[in-house]
Amino acid sequence: MLQKQENATDDSAAVIENITTLFRKIGLPRLADGRLYLGAPFPILESFNKALSEQHSEDEKTRFFHRMRYAGIFKERTENTFKWDEGTYPHVESDAIEKALTIEFVKQRKNLVLIGPPGVGKSLLSVIVACKALREEFSVKYKTAHDIALQLAEAKAGNSLSGYIRKLQACDVLVVEDLTYATFNQETAQAFFSIMDGRYSRKSTVITSNGSIKEWMLELPDARMSTALLGRFYEDALLINMNGAEDMRLKRARGLLAAADENERKVI
Repeated sequence: MLQKQENATDDSAAVIENITTLFRKIGLPRLADGRLYLGAPFPILESFNKALSEQHSEDEKTRFFHRMRYAGIFKERTENTFKWDEGTYPHVESDAIEKALTIEFVKQRKNLVLIGPPGVGKSLLSVIVACKALREEFSVKYKTAHDIALQLAEAKAGNSLSGYIRKLQACDVLVVEDLTYATFNQETAQAFFSIMDGRYSRKSTVITSNGSIKEWMLELPDARMSTALLGRFYEDALLINMNGAEDMRLKRARGLLAAADENERKVI
């Protein structure tokens, strides 16, 4: 009988500890005092703990959804959606993708540069990295370079340029999609340089590019700024060269067409 009482006490203590931990996470420290629950019957403690855990889980899902939307991401992507083997990316250095997926570069305040043609998985990998960063409580902004160029021009016209620059300087992870599709004039190029300069060695930037970043840089209005910007992109960055890979979207489309043809043959 004594053993049963000791086990029941241990079980109650564990449940109370979980309840107080959950209340601390929720931000209700007054209810995180374990003394409030001493002496309560174990079944009641267990039911309360279960209900509180379920509510906390739902709250966390809602919170993550809002943080993801605020970042500019509308669907979470995880590691298991990114499939590759040794032959998929012939020019990628050993373990580079694995290193990107650990998001250790974010913790080290380094950059990630993804280069390759359309359809090879650059955007998917960048979204996975961004979602993992959000899961680890880093702040994230996900934008195309074209949108940044337009929004910089709009912010300049609306006298809010400095605020927009500070916002993109401040986030822990800035994802800049399709860099070489953006066109910057003298003013927006200078503003974009200010964003990158403010992030240099302080925050992480993820860049995807379909074309040569160096060739794109030559089209910027200021040659000296182009050189400095290139250095801020590449210095101590994790580079993943996806050139030479098969177009995943095209491969998937061909697979769907083949499956449809096979179904038609079975019907006939």
